[in-house]
Amino acid sequence: MVDKVTLKDIAEDTGLSISTVSRALSRSGKISRENEKKVFESAYRLDYPLSNMYTPIELRKNLNIAMITRHYTGEFYASLFEGFDQATKDTKATMHLTSVTHSSSPIPQIVSELKKANYDAGVIFLPDFKATDYLELLKSVSPNFPLVSIAPIANPVMDTVTFDNYRGGHLVASHFEERGYRKLGIIQGPVKQSEAMLRKSGYADYIEASDNMDLIWQFNGDYSFQNGKVAYEDFKQLADKPDAIFCSNDGMTLGFMHSAIRDGVHIPEDVAVVGFDDLPTCELYTPTITSVHTPYTMLGKKTLELIFTRLKEKTDSPHTGYTSLVPVSLSVRESSTELNNVFRDYYPNHA
Repeated sequence: MVDKVTLKDIAEDTGLSISTVSRALSRSGKISRENEKKVFESAYRLDYPLSNMYTPIELRKNLNIAMITRHYTGEFYASLFEGFDQATKDTKATMHLTSVTHSSSPIPQIVSELKKANYDAGVIFLPDFKATDYLELLKSVSPNFPLVSIAPIANPVMDTVTFDNYRGGHLVASHFEERGYRKLGIIQGPVKQSEAMLRKSGYADYIEASDNMDLIWQFNGDYSFQNGKVAYEDFKQLADKPDAIFCSNDGMTLGFMHSAIRDGVHIPEDVAVVGFDDLPTCELYTPTITSVHTPYTMLGKKTLELIFTRLKEKTDSPHTGYTSLVPVSLSVRESSTELNNVFRDYYPNHA
């Protein structure tokens, strides 16, 4: 029978005291990085049973990271998780999806149990959360369990990596101006979600600063395909219709266009449409859909970089409210590009 490796064995192997070895393995007390590394390398070599929680990140064999969200069927969640999965390539990290959609347990309890289940960090995507919800969540986890939100927070209390939603709305309005559209509309996302309001603000602020455009129609949406169809019915009743519409996500874009096309509306000849998220459907639909491109793999990489940094730090308060914005761009396609100033000059009476 092989004798169990003890702290004394590691102390003899490294030439350090047993108390120094103990402090290194529990990551408690003061110890030099050089001695800490020497202890963990010896522990691995001697096959001492290590706790992944206390092992320095550079010496860990793997990292388990949970993505906590309310997962629903659809391309958005598939694309989001795929981006994070791609981001783990060539790293020690593995992403695991944890949906709280149908759980009866409070979310703070679910998150607090992740560490007990051998997870090393958590990524939070709960766009309906407020600052008070995040604070309650932070109370449920230990300081050495990094949590990063990937939904914007109006009052950041948790480290956050998110897309530049304001810039996305700004890009759409700029595109409409370049194409010669003058009367604009918006189907906005849920008014209580920060990302939806940032998209609207970027769009509306650009229009407000322009002498060439007016925002003549607004519809309060909820990001669903069905709500996009409802928005079309409201649009249909307008006496003065916008030339171009910004839909705050691709789900509502598809709902609006589905109803419009079935009703004989030509896109973009009768009304131009732009979405947000640039999901795979945007390239497959007819007409193809212009949409704000949100690079999910880049979001994943930036989030993992922050988590790795937090795991390397020895601190009792890693949740600083740090916010990092991931750049977005505009993927221009058929749903917004047929009309321009030249077309309007030649065909001034076009509907």
